[in-house]
Amino acid sequence: MTVREIQLSKLVLSPNNMRQGEVEVGDLVADIGATKTVLQNLRVTAQQKDGKATGLFEVHVGGRRLRALSVLAARKAIPRSFLVPCVVCPDEATALEESIAENAVRLAPHPADQFAAFHALSQTGKTVSEIAERYSIAPRIVERRLKLATVSPRLMALFRADEINLDHMAAFTLTDDQAAQEAAYFDFPEHDRQAYRVKQRIVGGRVSSQNNATAKFVGLDAYRAAGGEVSQDLFAQVDDAGYITDLTLLERLATDALEAQAKTLEPEGWSWVETTLRFDYSLSQTFGRAYPTVAPLTPEVLSQIEALTAEMRALEEAEAETDEAAERISQIEDELYALESSGEEVYAPEVKAITGAIVTIADDGSLRIERGCAKPGADTKALRKLDGKATEGGSSVTRERTKKPVGALPDKLVLDLTAHRTAALRAALIERHDVAFVAVVHSLLLLTHYGAGHRSSPASTIDLRADLSANHPRKHAEGFEASRAGEALKRVKGQMTLLLPASHGDLWTFLMGREPGQLMELVAYAASQLVDAVKQPFENETSARQVASDHLAKALDLDMAQWWTPTAQGYFGRISKPLIVAAVEEATTAQAAENIAGLKKQELAAEAERRLDGKGWLPTILRPREIVQDDEAMEGLGFDGEGDEDLDAAPWDEDEAPMAAE
Repeated sequence: MTVREIQLSKLVLSPNNMRQGEVEVGDLVADIGATKTVLQNLRVTAQQKDGKATGLFEVHVGGRRLRALSVLAARKAIPRSFLVPCVVCPDEATALEESIAENAVRLAPHPADQFAAFHALSQTGKTVSEIAERYSIAPRIVERRLKLATVSPRLMALFRADEINLDHMAAFTLTDDQAAQEAAYFDFPEHDRQAYRVKQRIVGGRVSSQNNATAKFVGLDAYRAAGGEVSQDLFAQVDDAGYITDLTLLERLATDALEAQAKTLEPEGWSWVETTLRFDYSLSQTFGRAYPTVAPLTPEVLSQIEALTAEMRALEEAEAETDEAAERISQIEDELYALESSGEEVYAPEVKAITGAIVTIADDGSLRIERGCAKPGADTKALRKLDGKATEGGSSVTRERTKKPVGALPDKLVLDLTAHRTAALRAALIERHDVAFVAVVHSLLLLTHYGAGHRSSPASTIDLRADLSANHPRKHAEGFEASRAGEALKRVKGQMTLLLPASHGDLWTFLMGREPGQLMELVAYAASQLVDAVKQPFENETSARQVASDHLAKALDLDMAQWWTPTAQGYFGRISKPLIVAAVEEATTAQAAENIAGLKKQELAAEAERRLDGKGWLPTILRPREIVQDDEAMEGLGFDGEGDEDLDAAPWDEDEAPMAAE
């Protein structure tokens, strides 16, 4: 074999090259473009056609390099006459063997070698941005590799030997003290050297600037402006995240900001206003509470409500329902809700005279004001009396519902359908003792470990604090008693009534005499009675409670088509004509839907029930959903229950794989 320089214009990709199709070459374009040099020879064979040489050469090893050179030529960065060093192979069989060996036997460099190489490059005076541009990678990846290069040599040796992983290395970078890095790992037994445990030890008493509520409330800019330092976490999922090193300064800044907010409440007339950095469940339990009422609606608002209601009834009773009418009905529902919720929240002056307000920080780092708090020792009898008097002529405060998109199902129908789903979940859970046990443990940990107990606590489908009469599916599910789930639950209830002691005083002794399998059966029964997956108007589908219900449904392999059937009375008669037609089209054919689209609403609903009978069709809200977590709702649910970062999260981006060899 001989080495010769061949013009780029004479090189073509060989069919024997194993890398066919689209191949990523951005790194090589940056590398060759910067040096105008190909460090590794291409391997080629002379192209033959009808037994004669064509003057072209087929590249069987170095396809990525050839593509990168072609990109540079297209950009006019190099000429088509650019000379490329090539090894000329004698025959096609040898070329094929070399191509296989090139791609199958190649060994990528160890990541530790990359860290060291980048560090050495930075020592020559190259900046982070220059290195990033040179190798066509993000500056943050360069920063990470430079930081990893500073980890203790002793730990780096373990990394090279694959005894620790990249998550460990990321944790070590949270301190520049190599002795502290080693102590966080070697001073503990082998079973306690997981990456997240190492990170906990290195972080120590510092708090996360990304997830700690106080840090988010103050803000990094204000903290740094006051002289505070941040130990940067280059492996966090967001830029400029790290750990607050001066907790005293952080809390002083937060207290000053809360005091300033407290002064703005003085004109409201409370008997006292105080501040606290944290207002958790245990602290809230030390106060009596008075709650706001909603003042009666004004005559003007009542008049608007009456007019909108009349308009909506007229649209619903119209024989010919159009898309425009359905959209207007949805708009009216939103307008009515806004008007009905427009009453001002008020506290009676007598209530304010014996209660106060607490200014604090919410779990998400926002300002939180708790009004109507009564200190221990306050006249709680007077408070209850005044609070009851304050409700006269008003109404209790309701929670805000989410705004519905055009064409969404009515709120009452959503309550109905999700109540049927709740009943199905209950009935299915009774038969799955293993899933029931997981669900109960999940709820217990949310309640005890993750800060549950106050209104901002994480939610579970298994509600251990549920009002069993208020959350029962029959409250919203039309036809519950005659449904398959309703009958199953009634049957099991009767069986358990016969099995369990008549008096709860005898329950402990009864349970102590049961075998583990029998206890699991009772756990499943009890857990099933606590399932609540009813979607309230103020919830969205990615709220913590709804996501928990999706997890439970997936674990049970729930198919709502086995538990619920769309009927004219229970479903089609309660949605708009366009939605009925769309359902028929989806379950049958577009022609079938078109054939019945002109029917009156009542006839259309009945025909839709007939045509979809046995089809297993379900409205979207009852179908299995991809589980998508609401990050904002879950933010702050961390390791210690007070918003600290999940210390076991993987810090690596998908694009930060070890650099591929040229």
